This record gives sequence, C-alpha cells and structure tokens, in this order.
Amino acid sequence: MAGILTDEPGPRTPPLAWQPYRPPVAATEPLTPPGAPPRRDFADVLRSRRSALAGSIGWDDIAALLWHAAGTKGHAHAGRAGLPVEWRASLSAGGLHPIQLVCINDGGDGLVRLYDPMEHAFHLLDVPHVDVSARNAAAVAEVVGVHRGCTLRFIADVSKVEAAYENPASLVLRDAGCLIATLCLCAEWLGLAACPLGFLGNEMVAQLGYPLSRFSAVGGVQITRP
Repeated sequence: MAGILTDEPGPRTPPLAWQPYRPPVAATEPLTPPGAPPRRDFADVLRSRRSALAGSIGWDDIAALLWHAAGTKGHAHAGRAGLPVEWRASLSAGGLHPIQLVCINDGGDGLVRLYDPMEHAFHLLDVPHVDVSARNAAAVAEVVGVHRGCTLRFIADVSKVEAAYENPASLVLRDAGCLIATLCLCAEWLGLAACPLGFLGNEMVAQLGYPLSRFSAVGGVQITRP
C-alpha cells in the first residue's frame, strides 16, 4: 500500500474559502449540442464495452462525447459546503466536480483545448501547442504502445475538494474513476473507442497553465474512432 493515501475524508467545518481558476486562454469556441442520441440499448453497451485504440477522431465527435459524459446538466451557486455544485452524468463527491478536461487531439488542428462543461465550449489554451502535443504523444505511446486519437487529460482542482473536505485525496481519485467509467461507457454508446491511460500526468500540469500549488493530474482517457 506504499504511496496510497488512506486518511479518512470527512466534511470540513467550517469550509475553507475557494475561488475558481481557469488557465490562460487564447480564444473560445462555442459548441452546438449534438443531435438525437443513438437508439441503443444500455445492456448492449455493457456487453460491448472494451478498452481499445482505433483511428484518428475529429473534434465534433469529441464535443458530442463531452456533452453527454461531462457536460453540466444543472448547477447551484452553493451546495452543502457553500461551494458551487453541478449535476452531471458522472458522479462527484459533494457535487463539486473539480476535474477539468484538457483535450489534445492528433487528428485535429494541433491546438490544445480545455472543455467548458457549463457553457459547452472549447477554450484554446495559451500554451506551446506543438511542444505540448509532442510530449503528450510520447507519454501516451509509452503506456499503450502507440499514439493516435484524442487524449482527455484530467486536471483536478484539489483545493476545491480540500475546501469542503478534510483528507480529500481519495475523493479526488474516486471522482477520476467515475469520470473514466462514464466517458468509456458513453464512448461505446456513441460508436467510439476508449482506453483509460495508466498515468497521472503531473509532469504536464504546469505547462498546461495550472498552478501546482492547487492542481494535480489524475489520469486520462484516449478516445479514438473505429
């Protein structure tokens, strides 16, 4: 169990102060919600879902996947801990949803995007896109043997969970697990392929514009199109 954080989490009384943070962006791309969803039985999705890698994928497919799996369906300015909460398909401790999704797609235009689940939009990050994409490709190839498709990197605002809970580390990792499962099931439902990635990815947090004092990488998923 070396390296596993096992301290018991619990509600913090009183909660700590917290302010939202978004890394520097160069532009914003509003997205259109996808059309009618596939008419596919959920039992068939469960029978068929397997981790897999296939071919390159376009941004429209990624946007549709994120709309269903990670988009905000409702929100409130303050939940039990006095912090903003959201309702999404994926579960999250206290409804806090601290994980931001950075999208790096080798089949797109080479630009690194951050998904905005509240507005259903992509923010073009103000980062060295070529270098970030190359480092991401090398990291993905190291763990799965090849690189193609779109990497969804999970960057968690640990300070948000820490403001509401003592010992928040296991809650953040459980959030990441719920998000991985939801993305993979939705990908199968939409006819896409998904493969969880066996890394946390902390080496890229600062390069993506996030302060290491409050953000931590908690894994990711590779999305491809059969």
